[in-house]
This record gives sequence, C-alpha cells and structure tokens, in this order.
Amino acid sequence: MPSRINVTPFYVIIQLHTMNLKRLLIPFVAALLLWSCDRYEGGVTAPSYLRINSVTVEDDPGDSWSYEDGFFTSNVDAVNIVIYVQGDTAETNLGTFQLPCEIPVLRNGKIDRVTVYPVVKQDGIAGKRINYPFYNPVKLTDVVLNTDQVTDLGNLRTRFIPKSQMVVKWEEFFEPGPSEFSVDSVVVACNSTDTVCSGYGCGAIHVRPGQASVSFGTDTTIYLPTPSSIVYVEMEYWSDLDFSIGLNNPTVSGGSNNIKSHMTIYGKPQQGWQKIYINLGALWSKEYNSYERIRPYFTILNGNGRGGNVYIDNIKLIVL
Repeated sequence: MPSRINVTPFYVIIQLHTMNLKRLLIPFVAALLLWSCDRYEGGVTAPSYLRINSVTVEDDPGDSWSYEDGFFTSNVDAVNIVIYVQGDTAETNLGTFQLPCEIPVLRNGKIDRVTVYPVVKQDGIAGKRINYPFYNPVKLTDVVLNTDQVTDLGNLRTRFIPKSQMVVKWEEFFEPGPSEFSVDSVVVACNSTDTVCSGYGCGAIHVRPGQASVSFGTDTTIYLPTPSSIVYVEMEYWSDLDFSIGLNNPTVSGGSNNIKSHMTIYGKPQQGWQKIYINLGALWSKEYNSYERIRPYFTILNGNGRGGNVYIDNIKLIVL
C-alpha cells in the first residue's frame, strides 16, 4: 500500500507565515496611509469648512437670453466642489454635496481656486444627479480657510453657457401671444395670479372625470442639429395627475410618427410648482436614431377617473 503523504505540516507552515506577514503588513499599511494623508494635506489634522447656501441662475448681459423671467428659473439642489492649490500636481475633487452644505476640508490657508459645479436631479430623480451641462461652473479664487472655522461662500450665482455653444430650439412661457400648444384646444391659457408660476400666464390642461387620458404635443416640428449629443427639456409643472413626457416622431424621412414615452412624472398637488430637467436626448438617440425632426409629446393619465388639473410653464428645449 503506498504511503499517504501528510501535507499538514507544510500547510501549517504556510498559515503561520501568512499570519506573521499580516501582522507585519497591517501596521506598515496603516503607517503608509497616515503618512500619505499627512503629506498630501500638508500636515493638517483638523478640518476647515466651506459653506454654500444656494446657487441660482442669472442673465448674462453679453448674451441676453430672454426678457422672460421664467427663462432663469432653476432648481440647483447640490454642488460638486473641486479645489486647487498652487504646487499640487492635480485638482482635488471634494465630492458632491446637497445644498445648503458645510463641507470639511483638510486644508489651511489660501486655496488658489475653488470651482463649484451646479448639480441638478436629472429627470427629477435624486439618484441621477448630474453636473448640469448648460450651467457654467462658478469659479472663485484666493479663498482662505482657517482650521476649525467656517468660510461662508453664501449664495452663489451661475449663468447659462454661451450662445455659441448652447441652442434654445423651442421655448414656451405662456405669455400674451401665440402658443405652441393649441392642438384641439387641450392646453388653454391661465392668467390667474394665484396659479401662474411666473410672468403673466401658464398653460392649463383640465381633465374631466371619466376621461382615461389626454394627450397633446407641440404644433410645430423642431429641427435639431445632427448629431446633438445632449438634448434637455426644462419645465415647471403643478399637477393633480400623473403625466408622461416623450416624443411623437418618425424615425426616418417619410416615415410615420411613433410615440415613445421617456418618463412619467407623478402628480403632487400639495407641493405646488416644481422645476424639472428632463433628458430627452437619451430617448431621441436610442429610439429615434437621432432623426433630425422631433416633437415633444405629453400624455396625462387619469387612472382613478376623478379628473384634475395640470399646469405647465417656462418650457424650453435646449441642445448642446
């Protein structure tokens, strides 16, 4: 009978060596991390703080986007903060923070450059927050930090990126004059001062009890530059009912229209007017192969049959 090879001693030796190696490595790695942090942060062991209350959008006199107040409504609810100190090999991204925020920074003294990127909820979803590509970052220089003290940057203002980069392909503020929404008189003008979002009017859709749904779109076809990588609709809404937004378009020249929904917005009448940034470019490129003609399309859903009202305002479709 062949003898059995006993591997236990060899296994035990390996285990012992592994345990001893771990005992040596753990303090070494910890010391290395502490040394790296201390070296990177210049020996600072207690944080300073940056505070930002809000970020709003203002007009750029050089571009003069529109006289309508509604053009500059915004809902920047977070910021992405990047800092740079002379002598660093690269910028340091501190992360994204919900507003208002007070951010700990392991630095002391002058920060040569603080860049604040306005962040919004894409499609109204907190988990899809993005640096909004149509807003300029706010750049601050020579910001001084003091250990265990707060440097208050207050209320910051941003602007849209230049007209040479951004194109407003369609806008509707429901001010006096022709409206883009008049198909079957579904969307009617509302001028009640206790209802409008801004300016002198808004659009109203009144859904009667028993109506299963109500659909409408823009009267005119919107032509986009091809290809456009980024297509967003900004709008304000106040709704009793859920409604979807998408496109009603052909996919090729001479083809028939094809309705596709991008997302459903849930009615929350108690919250009043809300601002939303909708990424229609994702639907346009995936379902319509970036075909140059588009028509935004809305469907109001009346699942419970009770009816209700949907108000919309300050709509613009912008491309980059």
